[in-house]
Amino acid sequence: MRTRRQVLGTLGALGTVTALAGCASRADRQSGGAGLFAPEFSDRSIPEQYTCAGGDISPELEFSDVSFDTEAFALIMDTVDASGSKPFVHWLIWNIPANTTTLPEGIPQQPRVELSERGTDPGFPATVTGTTGPVHQGTNGFGEIGYRGPCPPPEEPPYTYEFTLYSLRSTIDVAPGAKRPALESAIQSELIGETTLIGTFDR
Repeated sequence: MRTRRQVLGTLGALGTVTALAGCASRADRQSGGAGLFAPEFSDRSIPEQYTCAGGDISPELEFSDVSFDTEAFALIMDTVDASGSKPFVHWLIWNIPANTTTLPEGIPQQPRVELSERGTDPGFPATVTGTTGPVHQGTNGFGEIGYRGPCPPPEEPPYTYEFTLYSLRSTIDVAPGAKRPALESAIQSELIGETTLIGTFDR
């Protein structure tokens, strides 16, 4: 039986080959964090189904090269291109188990999601390797729970979106539905490292 490191290391090697073939970079910025890859992104472009122009569902994300010190992940998706003095939040999700290799697309917009029961939600994948639950989701910049995709004004240059994955020493005690400041505060006390994946979209 292979260890978690061996399994994730294999996934990381495969993902690197995919990136060289022209898909999105596994990690645009990395500082001691796990690998992060979006298999449906091509040349950093976010496909329409993950935006307000399509189904507005969360994208599939793959994790690799996970440290044995990691017990959980948190992820923040935002953009600095939207109007305002602060980054605009599109997604807050945390307490993702460390054995997760694939976070499936289409996670329901609920404060608490039991991924081991994901097959009960129409359109949600029935089987995903290594992913259990529950995970918690917070309130995004639209005032909603869970994921809301890119929705830049038409006729503007492409907006840039950052998916930052935080490797944590333990799960964090942040109530489902929380906003970014509460999540970031809890992340800092348990942070091992972080990785940022970049995507772009325009209408």
